Amino acid sequence: MDQVNLLEQHQWEAGPDEELKIPEAYIKGLHYEIVVFTRKERGGSDFTFRCKEYERTADDQWRFGGVIIDTSKRTQKGDIELVRLTYHPEVVLVNTAFMVVPAPESEGI
Repeated sequence: MDQVNLLEQHQWEAGPDEELKIPEAYIKGLHYEIVVFTRKERGGSDFTFRCKEYERTADDQWRFGGVIIDTSKRTQKGDIELVRLTYHPEVVLVNTAFMVVPAPESEGI
């Protein structure tokens, strides 16, 4: 069984036809889905992540706690070559446009 330490970054990988196994402590309570809008003229592409909590800090940064990001490796056509999820204890956004929506309760990662 995987050891759980919510204060450290972790990553899980599986082949396209394999089941990705993540300890429940990392994926339980992901209440929010965050859509981050990036600047297309700089080569960015929008992405999403899920988190357990978020807050605006005193210096106008946004702090997200208990973050899971889909970092799967994809082909140029968008097909998944390697399923990969990454856990970050905290992510901070500064001067970045984003939108918060409630994460579907019945949906898995």
